[in-house]
Amino acid sequence: MRYSLSDIARICGGVLYGADSVVGDVVTDSRRYAFGDGALFVAMRGANYDAHDYIAQMYNRGVRAFMVERSVALAVDAGYVVVDNALEALQLLAAAHRATFKGVVVGITGSNGKTMIKEWTARSLPTGEKIIASPMSYNSQLGVALSLLMIQGDEQVALIEAGISQPEEMARLERMIRPDVVVMTNIGDAHQCNFINLEHKVCEKMILARRAKTFIYHSSYEDITAQLGQLDEKCRIVDAAQFGIEELAACNHILRVDAQEVKALCWALGYDAPQLSLSDVAMRLEVKQGVEGSTIINDSYNSDINSLALALDTLSRVALGSKKVAVVSDILQSGMDDEELYSRVAAMVHHAEVDLFIGVGERISAYADKFKCNKRFYDSTEQLMRSLTSEDIANRTILLKGNRGSHFERVCH
Repeated sequence: MRYSLSDIARICGGVLYGADSVVGDVVTDSRRYAFGDGALFVAMRGANYDAHDYIAQMYNRGVRAFMVERSVALAVDAGYVVVDNALEALQLLAAAHRATFKGVVVGITGSNGKTMIKEWTARSLPTGEKIIASPMSYNSQLGVALSLLMIQGDEQVALIEAGISQPEEMARLERMIRPDVVVMTNIGDAHQCNFINLEHKVCEKMILARRAKTFIYHSSYEDITAQLGQLDEKCRIVDAAQFGIEELAACNHILRVDAQEVKALCWALGYDAPQLSLSDVAMRLEVKQGVEGSTIINDSYNSDINSLALALDTLSRVALGSKKVAVVSDILQSGMDDEELYSRVAAMVHHAEVDLFIGVGERISAYADKFKCNKRFYDSTEQLMRSLTSEDIANRTILLKGNRGSHFERVCH
């Protein structure tokens, strides 16, 4: 995303006070370690917290753009968009941002398996395609808005999770996501106390597909099958049960159904049904124990500017006082020129206070001077692997953040 504060005020129905500026990142948690220049801090209030108390702290950390729900002390070089409700304002901004997107938006909902299917699909689509997937389990009212705002605009596919815990929530998510394709995983007992019965829950989740062109489900889930009549008559209905998964014959039923829905989704998106592997099931930001007392945070198949910020936050949380090492590959298909891109990466690394930054790839190496920290750069993964020493690894917490072509899984191994 890239919006001026004045545009955000107009879209959200707010009022801008102070300096106008362009923002490209949204921060809603003052504990976030990594963010680039041009971050917008959104101050929300809840029953037991008030993020307005942290505005001065975020200002001291370099933030100059704020969204607030009440009047605050104004700094002369900062801008403040005042809104009635910050969450609703972010949702309006997310809906407007999604409306500009020309690619295919996939909404993934259900009681279980949403993240599994999202990540498995992301790993199964052709390497040359640019996709964006909502990070981790960002499927709440706030998480969906943040996920949509991460769309750069030149992606072919956006994979967005949508989770609800009570009635009327899905309608708000649907207005933001407006998915072209919906995948319904299954319906279970989660949050059942907030719904009249299982049928009521299915009907609420089906709201996500009310304007969708394609609906993917699995006929082994009878509760979903019984509600297919809710869909628009023009909606293409795809039963994932028709897709074979002979390569996973030994898997249990739940994993087999997930795999069939992944194949059905890839097919519905116009790609050849992939040959699936259980090695692709591992989730992003997987934390492992490594050699020499190290801890590895493995995100070795996907690298984009938005997920990098989340990965650096995870590095800081997992490190718990140990030295932090970030190994980052070239970031491909960012939609930005390299100078702007790696300036933003350097700013994130600076805020995350890593002890050693290792850049891998000819493009990131060309901007080594942007990184004002202890750093090393290599043109290839092979050079990195030949150069790593015990001192680089021992008792460190190490983030591996690579594009699929960098093959950082070899470094992880």
